[in-house]
Amino acid sequence: MPFPCRIPKTLQPGDGVLLVAPARFVTEDQVTAAEQHIRLAGYTPISYDGLLERDGQFAGSAADRSDYLNTGFLDDRVRAIWAMRGGYGCASLLPLLDAKAFLTDPKWLVGFSDVTALHCWAQINGIATLHAPVGSTYGQASAKVQSDMWQSMVQMEDESSELNSAVVGGNLSVLYSLLGTPFFPPVDGAWLLLEDLDEYLYHVDRMLLALRLAGVFERVRGILVGAFTELRDNTIAHGQSFDNPFGRDVRQMLENHVPEMTPIVYDISVGHLAENESVILGVASAKSVHWTRGF
Repeated sequence: MPFPCRIPKTLQPGDGVLLVAPARFVTEDQVTAAEQHIRLAGYTPISYDGLLERDGQFAGSAADRSDYLNTGFLDDRVRAIWAMRGGYGCASLLPLLDAKAFLTDPKWLVGFSDVTALHCWAQINGIATLHAPVGSTYGQASAKVQSDMWQSMVQMEDESSELNSAVVGGNLSVLYSLLGTPFFPPVDGAWLLLEDLDEYLYHVDRMLLALRLAGVFERVRGILVGAFTELRDNTIAHGQSFDNPFGRDVRQMLENHVPEMTPIVYDISVGHLAENESVILGVASAKSVHWTRGF
């Protein structure tokens, strides 16, 4: 899908924001807190029966979770769909989502981490989305990061939408899991955003190697490196029986796998950290232009 993607309608005061649990289950307290966040921002929280369902670690079966999302795609009251949690589970919904309904009236899809799978699906269908805190992490952010999240859906900046400014991607583990499927995002000429949490160093290298062998790094405009937090190593300190340290950090891994002529921008404040800044995926924005200025 060529860039730029279509941008959902901007949020207006009082618009409906649907809370969804496309992956891990959520609690009533988490939903109550997210509803309060939405009201304080000037919008109307919406949820359907089934939001509190649980099937193991999931918020119901894949069929239940996809039906919930598809209902939201058809709901005229809904202008944004905000994921409550990530974790694991969004990718199993992708073949079950109603693309026709979503494209008829695109709503903002909002979240990060495992929600990367939904972002990829939307970009394949030519729709911009918002990589931003999920409902359960929003309260950890500063007032500015919280305000910027809503502002990103209110007013698109008057910036160039050139091909080399568009951003796609998100969580490395999710992108790795989508390689070779119809749901890997359209990366040609785009900046690829990468972040991750709670992975062994050697496995981060394995995932980057897979992207390299698939030719991804040769197709992108450049790499945006977000937070790689709580990484582990094959050492006694991380629960192993003896020390076998990997010996490379994320920067060294990237510089080993990414072609020399492909620019890499480090220290983007995006990912599993309190100050998880919002960035629109699929189009250029003032933030992406700022990050990539000079390349």
